[in-house]
Amino acid sequence: MDFLYFPEDKSEYIPGIISVVIIFILSVLIVRLLVKASHKQVKQLEEQGYPVVYKDGFDSEKSDEDIVNPQEAVHKVNEEKAARNKSKS
Repeated sequence: MDFLYFPEDKSEYIPGIISVVIIFILSVLIVRLLVKASHKQVKQLEEQGYPVVYKDGFDSEKSDEDIVNPQEAVHKVNEEKAARNKSKS
C-alpha cells in the first residue's frame, strides 16, 4: 500500500500551489489590516490621554533613552492626573 502519493504528472501540483499562494497573500493582507487598526486604536488612546508605552522597541521613532518602564509611565500619568484634580478642587 502506498502511504504517500507522488503523481507522475507534475501538473497535479498546480492547484495546490495556487491555493497556497492565495492563502499566503490573504494572510499578509489580514496582518496589514490588523496593524493599521492597531495604530488607529493607539492614536485614539493617546488622544484620550492614556499613556502608550511600547515595549521591546516596537516604536521605531523613539530612541532607547525615550523608552521607559511601563509601570513608571503609568505612575507618572496617575500623578499628573492627581495634580490636575487637586488644582480643580
